[in-house]
Amino acid sequence: MNQAVAGIALGILSLHFWPQIPDYIWFVTALMIGGVVSYFLRLRMLIWVVFGTLVAKIGATFYADAVRLIPIERENITIVGEVSSLLNQNIPTSKFDFTLSAIGQHEISYWNPLRVRLEWLRAVEMKQGERWQLEVRLRRPYGRVNRAGFDAERYFLGNQLHGKGMVLSGQRIFLAEQSAPLLSEPQFSESSLSEVSLRQLALDRVVALTDGLVHQPYLLALSFGFRDGLDNADWLRLRDSGLSHLMAISGLHIGLAVVCGWWLGCQIRGAAPESDMLLWLPLWLGLLFALGYAWLAGFSLPTQRALLMSSIVMVLIRLRLQWPGWQILLVALVTCLVFNPLGSYSAGFWLSFSAVFILYLANISGLRVDIDREASRLRTWRNKLRQLALVQLVLMCMMLPVQWQWFGGISLVAAIVNFLAVPWVSMLTVPLVLAAIVSLWLPSLSAQLWWLADLSLFPVMWLADFSNGAWWSISVSWLPYLLGGTGLVALLWFLPVRTFKALYLAVTLVVVSWRGLLGPTKYDAVPAAQWQVDMLDVGHGLAILIRRGGFAVLYDTGNRWEQGSIATAVIEPVLLADGVRELDGMILSHADSDHAGGAADVIARLQPEWKRSSDRRDGFMPCRRGESWQWQQLDFRVLWPPRLAVRAANPHSCVIEISDRALSPANPTSVLLTGDIDAISELLLAKLEPEIAPDVLLVPHHGSKTSSTKTWLASMDPSYALVSVARYNPWQLPSAEVKQRYLDKGAAWLTTARNGQVSFTIEEGKLGLLRYRQEVKDSWFRKLFSE
Repeated sequence: MNQAVAGIALGILSLHFWPQIPDYIWFVTALMIGGVVSYFLRLRMLIWVVFGTLVAKIGATFYADAVRLIPIERENITIVGEVSSLLNQNIPTSKFDFTLSAIGQHEISYWNPLRVRLEWLRAVEMKQGERWQLEVRLRRPYGRVNRAGFDAERYFLGNQLHGKGMVLSGQRIFLAEQSAPLLSEPQFSESSLSEVSLRQLALDRVVALTDGLVHQPYLLALSFGFRDGLDNADWLRLRDSGLSHLMAISGLHIGLAVVCGWWLGCQIRGAAPESDMLLWLPLWLGLLFALGYAWLAGFSLPTQRALLMSSIVMVLIRLRLQWPGWQILLVALVTCLVFNPLGSYSAGFWLSFSAVFILYLANISGLRVDIDREASRLRTWRNKLRQLALVQLVLMCMMLPVQWQWFGGISLVAAIVNFLAVPWVSMLTVPLVLAAIVSLWLPSLSAQLWWLADLSLFPVMWLADFSNGAWWSISVSWLPYLLGGTGLVALLWFLPVRTFKALYLAVTLVVVSWRGLLGPTKYDAVPAAQWQVDMLDVGHGLAILIRRGGFAVLYDTGNRWEQGSIATAVIEPVLLADGVRELDGMILSHADSDHAGGAADVIARLQPEWKRSSDRRDGFMPCRRGESWQWQQLDFRVLWPPRLAVRAANPHSCVIEISDRALSPANPTSVLLTGDIDAISELLLAKLEPEIAPDVLLVPHHGSKTSSTKTWLASMDPSYALVSVARYNPWQLPSAEVKQRYLDKGAAWLTTARNGQVSFTIEEGKLGLLRYRQEVKDSWFRKLFSE
């Protein structure tokens, strides 16, 4: 059985390496050949791997078929369906999930539901379970693709979301005695109510009972997995302290629910007359509590894992069977994957299973409390605290690779904070929350329990505030150290130094002598003439990094919005991934939000040593014609504008030529950054600089018809034309006419909308091109979203 389960898991997880979903005829042919070969060579596990790939194929195909019901290009369409998100008017949010039953004139199959994430800017009261008919502007979940930062496409895939859109208008469909035809005029009856879900009703009651409590958002997250009440400051607080897992219903909370149910069952069984019917009451109550808590959380992936493992353990206890812990974990893993083959694309899946696996290793390696009945109570508690501290330390060390993969860093105080907070929340806050939920039918009692739960969070939040700034972003250059440290912890754990002195001596000699193992750092030598230009994928806007030798200059910052900016979402993660924590310089082409919106965040977080702009700003040096400087042996020459503006608009954009003549005098390469200059500015600049001939040209104004005139391009012969643009922009940029002009000049046309982040490595006249959507992060689902 173990081979079969492991083989199925490997087959399903192989989906991460598929460049595309194969056609059924080729897939079935390959399966048949592989199955026959495996059978005759007696590679039984390979047969199960083949079966796992079939499950992966089915899951990916079902998802792709649902996505293909959504138009490739954004368009207005009528949809009918059910609100699937928990919502409450006292906690306003404009985004919600919607499960469709019909799109246009196409009815959606019940067995392959279509789920989309919608945004409705108009404040409308909606409830989970209600049916609505909406007019929406719908598209596939196409997102930004960069070296680092949030991957929206992977997020949508891992959460089984097939599209996203904007609600234009809508009307609620009330229950009628007879169902109306599909997408016909809905039947309304003010006396009949839509079916609001029980979870929604419970949430509304809890929101009312917790109104005015300081930690209401955290209590709602603990009880329902409802996170809309948490703002950016809350998430940063949880991230820096390493407490994110405590403030969402995870495996730990499900386990606590099982314990509470088991304890209650034991109390009832002990107080009731002896009966065979009550023998297994603790077991069933434990499972019932776990099931109820997982239901409240909406059966998220971590709760699915914990519920499955709890169910398996309970069934084994009932049948008086004994399985090793790794086998229970493996069966739970495969069960989750079979029912949700795409679940492995979410962070919660890997964090949950990795943490449990590490705890299992800790247990079998002896990291557990040995019960000594003759020991004093003080000594017993001291041993328990010691083991808890060791467990937290081991979790922090062994989870480093997983944390780095999904979040790009770790909290340096997570072990200490969790050592104090986990027992407190587990033994006090969560039981109070569970008791408050169970007693909702007694509002006065429930309100008191919620008040006590809120009170219990004050010391936890004090610890979290104390941890402010403890987040350590780990760059790629630190990855060898990270993996080496994790491996060393594992070695020390299972292979004591006393017994394996020779092994550790050999490992030490190899690490010391093999410098290449440690990877490059910021201060290592780089090729004499090598530098890099990165056009980041920022949607509609612009952000370009010029880098050399671990140092960087930024040209434009991208846009900003109410809860953040491109600076924090894209620029900072990309720089931190390479170990760059500060900018040498920042240049703002002009004042439009899509180019300079993130300036404040860049200054606050990346602290550029110098700043330039084409308008008058305090603390900024001028970016006007005639200015020139050298940075890292790269020559910067400002070609436009001729004078500074009070507020720089498109025509005043700072145009800069960057050249490596000092690095490579024999084969110099030049890059021309143009901002949003218009046709008039181009004509004037063409007269001032008739011999300008860049190798890489940033297409002005995102490829708009108002720029890139034939006169401007007449003397140029660029090898590459770069366009920073969002795929679904309202101006239908870039213009097809402008694109053709560059193609006629023989330039390779590269856009962030189609290629994601575009990076050039330049060395002595040679340009190495890297398109992140095609060469780095290519996968079957990216083709699906962009086909």
